[in-house]
Amino acid sequence: MIAVVALSAALVVALLAAAAATVRARRRTAHMRSIFRCKVAVAARPGDLAMRWPRQAAYGLWVHDVLVLFSGITRTHAQPYAVHFAEGAVETSPRPVKGLGPWPVVLAMQLDDGRHALLAADRSAGALVAGPFLAALVPTRKPVT
Repeated sequence: MIAVVALSAALVVALLAAAAATVRARRRTAHMRSIFRCKVAVAARPGDLAMRWPRQAAYGLWVHDVLVLFSGITRTHAQPYAVHFAEGAVETSPRPVKGLGPWPVVLAMQLDDGRHALLAADRSAGALVAGPFLAALVPTRKPVT
């Protein structure tokens, strides 16, 4: 009987420690400097324009010309996207992207491997979406009011 109680207590302590580590990892990622919530849709092959948004939002961070996405339960899974250039300006999306607010901003990009990608983020991300591609912040057309 004492062994069952001790084993149960050890299990509870282990679960609480795992939960605390998960919360700490998620909080550290969300509070990093220059990080923003986003989704990236990538074409399957170079030249293919069909893209689908992922179900879950991730946290994006620009490191030079590489967009690093942190995802997963603890946000420890890092997925790098080497971006060759931005295609156009950061613009308001014509349709909503689930999980990013009513009017997310979108940046079209071409990756180093030739695939096309779209980066969508909440409007509050502001200039962080453009990253190193500062010319993408210049509007290409008159904004709709």
